Amino acid sequence: MSRRVIAWPPVSAIGSEWSWETPRSDSRSVFTGADRGTRVWRERRLASLTARGLDVDGMGAGYMEMLKRHLGGVHAVRLYSYPVNWIPDALRDAPDRQSARLFWTADGAGLDWSAGNRPLLWYDGRLLTGTTGTDAAGWPILTVSGLRPSRLVARPGEFLTAFADHEDRVGHTVQITAPARSDGDGVAVIRLFEALPDLTEARVNIGVADTGAFLPVGDYPRAVQSLSGDWSYSWSFREVFAEEVGGFIEVNPWA
Repeated sequence: MSRRVIAWPPVSAIGSEWSWETPRSDSRSVFTGADRGTRVWRERRLASLTARGLDVDGMGAGYMEMLKRHLGGVHAVRLYSYPVNWIPDALRDAPDRQSARLFWTADGAGLDWSAGNRPLLWYDGRLLTGTTGTDAAGWPILTVSGLRPSRLVARPGEFLTAFADHEDRVGHTVQITAPARSDGDGVAVIRLFEALPDLTEARVNIGVADTGAFLPVGDYPRAVQSLSGDWSYSWSFREVFAEEVGGFIEVNPWA
């Protein structure tokens, strides 16, 4: 039986964590004492969020209580990561590191643009392109062009998304291993935690959100409303995979 994946309600977090769990089996040689520990299960994301009771015009608590009802003890919630590093830096840098394709309509129908015999595509933001590869140390990299020159453009722990082509609206999202700076021509080599598919001049967005489906850990949070001041709900979540629960059905009761 499939599980519902509930959209997170329109409540902002005042505290967040986005991390990983890598279970392992611990064992040592009885003769040499050598560590023979191995990974035993797949890696999972862990998330923590704290939400204000007075958020959303004083309706934050109501949203939290209704989220608990919709989860019903068995269902999951769709979460998107907040920036791992300092959030104001990520917000400031977003216009210089991301773009979004624009789609035009006329009288309700899609409108295509062209220049000569070639399609003309429109984007909002700064259009970056990247080509995959491997550096001298053997790490997967993405060489990104179109950046503002001579500045820090990527931080460890951030996520980037590379799109296979102009029709790809989901892309491939990976995490950045090390800081990267652009050169005088606006080109940067970004070291990645894991390799992307082979891509050449693919559209790239840096500093994006990661996402997953999560089950709450432990009891659902409870919060006591005070007569003066705010109150909060603190959640802990652990990732769940579709094949473990018979599939996902994404639902948004807030829209």
